[in-house]
Amino acid sequence: MLGIAPEAPWQDVRRAYRALIRASHPDRAGAGSTGEAVNIIEAYSVLRTAHAPARAPRSETDARPTRLKQATPPAPAPVPVAPTAIVRVDDDTIAFGAPADEAFLLLLEAGHDIGELTYVDRSVPILEVICQFVGWPALSLVITLQGRMDRTEAFCTVVSIEARPGPPTADVVDVLVDLLHQRQPVGRQE
Repeated sequence: MLGIAPEAPWQDVRRAYRALIRASHPDRAGAGSTGEAVNIIEAYSVLRTAHAPARAPRSETDARPTRLKQATPPAPAPVPVAPTAIVRVDDDTIAFGAPADEAFLLLLEAGHDIGELTYVDRSVPILEVICQFVGWPALSLVITLQGRMDRTEAFCTVVSIEARPGPPTADVVDVLVDLLHQRQPVGRQE
């Protein structure tokens, strides 16, 4: 699906995915490309899961503020995800213990907080938020949801929409996770 050899280095996998998803995103290629975009995202998700190394847990003192930082390590994915959890899986993925429809609603609300929602398709489900952070160019944050056996995963793609590079995806996802945790009722955060 991604057009790469099985022995391709991970950087080539990511590069191929990003090029394909940019070209087939419904905002660029039209509504008829939604199915192709979903297949590309699923193929990348399978490869990413197989590639993900085990990570050490993040300490409480390593919490990120709601503004972007240059670089910090991603948080681990606990297995299984508790029914009320919202946790980081890796640099570009958030896991929800909630069903996909509930996770989608939480992401819509957080999307309003982080920027301007410009595309929403509940049937896929996918949403795009245009946002800007101090010192960075405006960017497109595309979030797609994938149902798993024990959780719902939200895969985030960050692309600068200006002529200069945008912030690291991990930093944008940190801001999004912070906003999601702020929206959780007291006693439901994990």
